[in-house]
Amino acid sequence: MRYVDGRVKQPIPFALDTSSGDPLNATGKKAMDAEIEAQDNKIDEWYQKDALVKQHIFSTISDRLLLRVKGLPDASKIWNEICKVHEGKTELVQVDLRRRLQETRCGEGEDVRDHFSELMHMCEQLAGMGATIEERDFYAIALGSLPESY
Repeated sequence: MRYVDGRVKQPIPFALDTSSGDPLNATGKKAMDAEIEAQDNKIDEWYQKDALVKQHIFSTISDRLLLRVKGLPDASKIWNEICKVHEGKTELVQVDLRRRLQETRCGEGEDVRDHFSELMHMCEQLAGMGATIEERDFYAIALGSLPESY
């Protein structure tokens, strides 16, 4: 999760001395071989773990979304973009599902139990998105969806 939410920061390579080209440590002195090796290991580890997280994300999203995010530099930026895309859709999906719930009708000769099961399933989907239908509203929708013969 730390790579997805951006809590793990990419290690910064040592700055280079402009005259000699030698790596400089945080104090501005020439970095020792052990310091350089340790920093290189941190950088390598960050790239490997970030790539692994990106691979997991890419394996679970649609091709269309993959094309949109594949050029982003790290897993946290990819995740932020995916969240932006889906947060905007949640409300539209809820509105569409509410509309379908209210417009669904049980046809003459159809199984009423199957019809009510379908309505309940839509209510459960809405609840999963944080949009609940009150019981009395559900009853009104369900009764209004029955054929005249009931």
